[in-house]
Amino acid sequence: MRHVTTPEPAAAEAEHEVHASWPELFFDLVAVAGVSALAHVLVGDLSLEGLGLYLVMFLAFWMAWTSFMLYGNVRGEQALALRLLLGMFGIGVMSACVPGIAHGVLEGHRPEQMTVFAAAYVAVRVVGSKAFDRQVVLDFPVVQQSLSTVPWLVSIWVDDLHVVIALWVAGLAIDALGVVMVSSDEMLEKAEERYREVERRVSRRPGRDEGRSQELLDRFRLVPVSGSPEHLAERMGLFIIIVLGEGVVQVVHAASEAEPARGLLLSGGLAFALLSGLFGLSVRYGYAGVPHLRPGVLPVRFALGVHGLVSALLAAVAVALAGVVEHGHEPLGDDQRWLLCACVAAYFVIGLAAALGARGTRPSWSLVWLVTGVVLPLVLGLVGGELGATALTGMLLVAVLAHVVAEARLEARVAPAPPGNAGP
Repeated sequence: MRHVTTPEPAAAEAEHEVHASWPELFFDLVAVAGVSALAHVLVGDLSLEGLGLYLVMFLAFWMAWTSFMLYGNVRGEQALALRLLLGMFGIGVMSACVPGIAHGVLEGHRPEQMTVFAAAYVAVRVVGSKAFDRQVVLDFPVVQQSLSTVPWLVSIWVDDLHVVIALWVAGLAIDALGVVMVSSDEMLEKAEERYREVERRVSRRPGRDEGRSQELLDRFRLVPVSGSPEHLAERMGLFIIIVLGEGVVQVVHAASEAEPARGLLLSGGLAFALLSGLFGLSVRYGYAGVPHLRPGVLPVRFALGVHGLVSALLAAVAVALAGVVEHGHEPLGDDQRWLLCACVAAYFVIGLAAALGARGTRPSWSLVWLVTGVVLPLVLGLVGGELGATALTGMLLVAVLAHVVAEARLEARVAPAPPGNAGP
């Protein structure tokens, strides 16, 4: 089709050199504020309701961020800084509402901040969906659809706390269904219909309006998000680094308020080492924040989806590690221990599923990853009530380091031969 553009070889090669622009990096600062604010939800309430609220708000925050992240990835140098700043302001408003929402829900009433949060989310998603102009994003079409914002809009006028949360969940569920159900072929068919309609308008408007209609026609493009794969990987990796960096900040803050003791350095060091190991698995030896995942194994839309889940898990691990520093050699509470162990296990469940599709993975290594990454954390969650927080973190660190070592060996084994050793 003539309205679908395919990059020339030189252009495709140049895309590998594309990096996040200064406006994009400035935009990412709002992610720092958002992840920091979302920690308030878990710090105040580790009940099932609190965990559910945290996940809903985190995924809403991530969807808002992703809308503008993909806008920068698709538009490249043509991305308008003003649009990014508008998105940044809206996400900043959402972040500012989080502590008040967490406090109100903990007390069992619907805080006014919920209204502002929902309104800001709707505004951000609508502005983000219109930012692509006439480009149609095939790989992650939900960023251009506003249907999922309807339940959020309705929630503004609802007073019952549980109904509001249910409406928010419904909005996110619509997005999830869109990721799974809306295919690229369907998007392509609808885009072709829209394109033909613009063509008919051009043919009916000879003379003075023809130039303007032709300009609209020329601006109509179908673009895959994966058109700039290196840039997309960099942007997702930067978000993971922000999440883990906020974890380091929480650990340092907890250490600064803890009573000086001989075990403080050890507990803080183990927490920092665990975050560093997760960084290595998610960014150095993973893709989209997922350990053991390789580029191209998952379709872009599903890689983006698991990126959101992994980000939420890592942010929760960071909150739990701040508690490790506070407790030192004393055991963690049951809720904090389960938060840490269950999130680490879930992180590796996703990674293990990704490893099954990775090139060069041995079945024996997958079994080791299952035992160390999933079984061990769950066993520690079940029977680790008497373990000190430091000892518990040390055991989880051993599991993470085992995965890092395995990935390093796998990378060395499947690495291509140097050019000088290539055959004829």
